[in-house]
Amino acid sequence: MKLKSIILVVFMLIISCEKNNLHINEKTIMIASAKVNCVGVAPQKCLLTKEEGAEDWGYFYSSITGFNYEEGFEYEVLISEKNIENPPQDASSKEYTLIKVISKVEKISKNLPE
Repeated sequence: MKLKSIILVVFMLIISCEKNNLHINEKTIMIASAKVNCVGVAPQKCLLTKEEGAEDWGYFYSSITGFNYEEGFEYEVLISEKNIENPPQDASSKEYTLIKVISKVEKISKNLPE
């Protein structure tokens, strides 16, 4: 009986861990050397980002936990992207966390939107 209980608890822990990791995705993105004016919930400054292989920069309205941005540097970073269940109204449904700064190069990024 004890063995069955232990096996059941271990099985439930494994399932729980797998379920929690289903909504986490790792990806590498580039971050431009300048922020731009944008409007989310209110006017703000947005990072410009693009994923590997993309040509155009896109507006990034969220923040990246653990990332300290310095203007004048272009970054390549590895981040985790986690879906948030039931986010507050007007808030992002994703949470971004820095895993690693792959590169940080002092330069002016090209092809930035105006």
